[in-house]
Amino acid sequence: MFDWLFGRKKIGLALGGGVARGIAHIGVLKVLHKNKIPIHCIAGTSSGALIGAAYAAGMEPQLIEDLALRISWGKIIKVAFFRPGFISGDAIEEFIAKYIGDCKFAELKIPFAAVATDLKTGETVIINEGRIGKAVAASASFPAVFTPGQVKHHMVTDGGIAANLPVDVVKMMGANFAVAVDVVPTHPFHTLPKDAFQVFGRSLDMVLHKLSLDQRGKADLLIEPQMEEDIWHLDLNKAQRLIAAGEAAAHKAIGKLRRLI
Repeated sequence: MFDWLFGRKKIGLALGGGVARGIAHIGVLKVLHKNKIPIHCIAGTSSGALIGAAYAAGMEPQLIEDLALRISWGKIIKVAFFRPGFISGDAIEEFIAKYIGDCKFAELKIPFAAVATDLKTGETVIINEGRIGKAVAASASFPAVFTPGQVKHHMVTDGGIAANLPVDVVKMMGANFAVAVDVVPTHPFHTLPKDAFQVFGRSLDMVLHKLSLDQRGKADLLIEPQMEEDIWHLDLNKAQRLIAAGEAAAHKAIGKLRRLI
């Protein structure tokens, strides 16, 4: 119903992965929602899939923020024995069912797709049917940490490996204007990694950034939350600062967005 106002632009929102840093997506959504920017569809990878699914289900950004400020790893960790990963994806499904709802894609208010990676072929797997919890858990199954998911005939892992910034996906969903939110830091870190997981995470950041260059270039508008401090993948306790960074980046981009659409 907003086509006449926004020049018939169908805005697709591509939310990239970044583990805890995906919380910055909430700040971006707060600004878009406040400015009544109509979203035609959403595609999310990993933590971007979790935030995107919540918004697509109809949750107000403020409610998503309230949840993010209360979340801890203890609430989404379930140890898995004798499986290729030591944290079960079942915990993510249960978390989503509890806080977002045990809903299916067809029940969402905004068309949504979660992005995962096929472990056999390395190809992108777009999940847009079935239960939301299962799809998000598959998209967010960080390699060697969370157990891989099973989607139809695919065994899948974190979508960031194949498409960490799913701009092509929102265009496939019918968007003719792609807004991409990339939460992978592109600036040099101030401190050196303190443990093996931070070394792995920082190395992965650099790889994901290079792999995302093509998708970044295809975005009609790129939003990049900037953090003044080093925030690592597991820093859920820094949710407030991440949300603020997302808000600041979106406020900076909102004028350009209005002009372009």
